[in-house]
Amino acid sequence: MEATILCYHKVGSASEEGRRLNIEPSRLRSHVRFFSRKKFDFLRVGDLSSPWKPGIVCFTFDDAYESTMFHAPQIFDEVGGKATFYAVSNRVGGTSAWDANLARPLANWDVLRSVQSGGHEIGNHTANHIHLDRATASVQLQEVRSAHERLLSEGIQPLSFCYPYGSYNASAVEQVGLVGYKTAVILGKRISQDIDKRLELPRIVVAYSDTLPMLLYKLKVKPLLKRLKTR
Repeated sequence: MEATILCYHKVGSASEEGRRLNIEPSRLRSHVRFFSRKKFDFLRVGDLSSPWKPGIVCFTFDDAYESTMFHAPQIFDEVGGKATFYAVSNRVGGTSAWDANLARPLANWDVLRSVQSGGHEIGNHTANHIHLDRATASVQLQEVRSAHERLLSEGIQPLSFCYPYGSYNASAVEQVGLVGYKTAVILGKRISQDIDKRLELPRIVVAYSDTLPMLLYKLKVKPLLKRLKTR
């Protein structure tokens, strides 16, 4: 059994957000509508702890950028689909300081609560968006736990975790589990399989240039070509 988990970041016009880590709203809409037409089940990452059924797609958005939280929920509402948005608790309402001179505004708590009330998931993306694989176990635990507790205090119910930068190690996975999470996502270049560890589910990163045909190439054609080469 498979689960197609897609990773996005910003959702906005190139004139406002540039191309780095961004996708135009119209392009995201084409992706969402494709999976809707194909009758995929739109699950949140937090839902993936249960046994999987055929035809699962999971749209994830890292960092909860202001542009994302404005455009994306509207697009999913058009088809009745749900998505998962990962927030950095100490940066909510501020900017993505980790982007340095490319920092962009992040959504505030009111926006996150509103999106959650629409049935979407607001997940845990640590307190400060650090590289967990470079931190000690105690720092890893603090980053995950403090973010979890802050989200709860703000009326957010995080069901899953996302490792910033996709960087993690065995210790980070252990700390995520200790806080109580059953599902977490990393970065990857393949569709998730039901044999994958639920705290290390790979996602396919979607880029600005990924038109629907390009996305389908990433999902279906490229893996097939790779398998043929290894024969």
